[in-house]
Amino acid sequence: MKGNYIGFSNLGNTRYSVVTGDNVIEVTQFSSVFAGSNPPELLMAFPYLDLINKLKQNFSIDDSPTASAVQQYRNYLSTLNGYLAFCGKTIESNVGTELAGNFDAKVRDYLESITVAPRTRRDRRLHLQAIQKLYQASLTARHTPPPGKQCGLGARLRLLIAETGVPPKSLAKQAGVDPTTLWRWLRGATPRADTLPALRRLEVRLGLARDALVSLIEKPADEQAAAVAIPAYRLRMAERTQHNLPLPESALGASFLQEWRALFDYKISDFPTLERQSRGHWRLIPRGVSSTLSPLAQRGPMVCPTANIFIERMRTFLGVLTNLPPEKGGIAWNESPPQTLAWCAHPQALECFMQWMTSQSNGVRHNGQKVFARAVSSLLRPQTGFLWQQAAVYRVRLPEGFRPASDDAWREMCAKSHKFLRDYIRSATSVSRNPAEPIANLLNSPNPLKPIRDAIAHIDTDAANAPPGSISEARHKRNALVLALLLSNPMRVRTLASLTWMPNGHGTVRGSPTEGWRIQLQPVHLKTGNSKQSRGYSVKVADWVKPMMDEYIEEYRETLLAGKASTYLLVGDEDGGIWEGLSRTVRHLTRRYIPGSPGFGPHAMRHLVATDWLRKHPGDFLTVAELLNDNLTTVLENYAHLRREDSFARYEAYLNSLE
Repeated sequence: MKGNYIGFSNLGNTRYSVVTGDNVIEVTQFSSVFAGSNPPELLMAFPYLDLINKLKQNFSIDDSPTASAVQQYRNYLSTLNGYLAFCGKTIESNVGTELAGNFDAKVRDYLESITVAPRTRRDRRLHLQAIQKLYQASLTARHTPPPGKQCGLGARLRLLIAETGVPPKSLAKQAGVDPTTLWRWLRGATPRADTLPALRRLEVRLGLARDALVSLIEKPADEQAAAVAIPAYRLRMAERTQHNLPLPESALGASFLQEWRALFDYKISDFPTLERQSRGHWRLIPRGVSSTLSPLAQRGPMVCPTANIFIERMRTFLGVLTNLPPEKGGIAWNESPPQTLAWCAHPQALECFMQWMTSQSNGVRHNGQKVFARAVSSLLRPQTGFLWQQAAVYRVRLPEGFRPASDDAWREMCAKSHKFLRDYIRSATSVSRNPAEPIANLLNSPNPLKPIRDAIAHIDTDAANAPPGSISEARHKRNALVLALLLSNPMRVRTLASLTWMPNGHGTVRGSPTEGWRIQLQPVHLKTGNSKQSRGYSVKVADWVKPMMDEYIEEYRETLLAGKASTYLLVGDEDGGIWEGLSRTVRHLTRRYIPGSPGFGPHAMRHLVATDWLRKHPGDFLTVAELLNDNLTTVLENYAHLRREDSFARYEAYLNSLE
């Protein structure tokens, strides 16, 4: 490396020199601090030049030093230069893992690489150990608060992470924490309640006791701040060990993709060549009505949401079979198992996957297992199952030792696995993600829907305070309209995101500011559009929502589009296509603007509207079915507990009348 040589002639002996480099691009303690540096790296950087100044102070070099002190300083500096050269660094570098987490290993390798006398080798080890202690003391001093002031979370994190020598971004990924979130904490931001599991994962990564970092969070000055109860499902998901078991689509082999296309054709065909039950048909919908799906779930301009769900589960199924270690319940393979749908018929493979799914939810058998079991069992159903009917094709695709001996044995295995899955479906009665948990604080209030009206008003106030004509103002106006539409017409998120508006009146939102607005949908736009009860959907936009719709369409929608073309009513921050982040935005808005709320999405809003209406209008399930655009049977199944509560309440009133 070409460098500059700075001699210490002012110390009376020129044989000691320091090598520095120009425009050095290197991996430092927290990645490069030159071009391309990230803010966390700049925040955490500790230059060797600062450490050398500390070394000078330690030997009083700038204050009439003794000859002995000067010589010791030179010796230490010589050792440091040699060590840095071995590590590929100069004194213009930042301190990295060579003085932190990798110190012992690096020093050992360095000392083994030099040819010196044993005493010199020992002295250099002592020099480096002293320099490391000086570095650690300097870090502590840098992040120690003034007397009488407690060390905050940000300062403590900076010290702890600096001591590891691991770049913040890398450490965040190792702990399963969003790097941007860690960056905010390092800057002094107060962690939100829903990020506490991530902070605890960071505690584990740093080897700290539980709540060692959580206890440093400053309490809000406003003691009236509402406590936020995080749903158990989110806590479990946040604290769950991350895994990368599912196979990426790019890892799916040609043979499996051929099988998948055959299954896809069978499921979407109006005239399948094999037998198929009427309920085994997969529905295709226009691509513009749905969010982005896997290419494996598309056929021309149409997409299949059911196929998208199934291929995602199949990638996880095959990934678990291939990658789950035997000590964690996986199958011990002599060689990697083939990718084939035939595994859906094998009892051992199915049991392995179902047990893994249950372990992921802490032993709860819930709807996730039920959905997978129902989809696979339809492939195994005697007489009409896709796999049951093709014994000669799929039997031989299993490896020896797992392969049935004959076609009849294959069909017997299909029947056995079909029974196993149907039994599993009947036993999967628990709930992993209780839809009432995120809205529990609202359901426990006398008027659960009022905080949402208040939130809409609050967002409108924020819009008024934003710069006129700005993107910020337009986003606030759009967000207020989103909550207003969900409250007045609790649609499914796919329906809401796919609403269209066109100046010529051909969209699914039709009307004008003078005539009012209507939402007019065909069965293809609705999740229930394939059912016998499905019919066209035409609903007036509520009068209190109309002014918001007027101003959004007339002014703010164009601001959000910024010259892009789009037929969608609600414009996200993407490219004018369907708003992929709508659910995420609703969760953010409800968390931010509803006191005490952990945040909830459009699905929970539907549940909130239905529950509040039935509590105030006991037994009025028909109205709820119309509000949710669901069939009455589904509503009765999902809200039977409210019917039971209503029955007991009326019975209690009857008993009281006997007094």
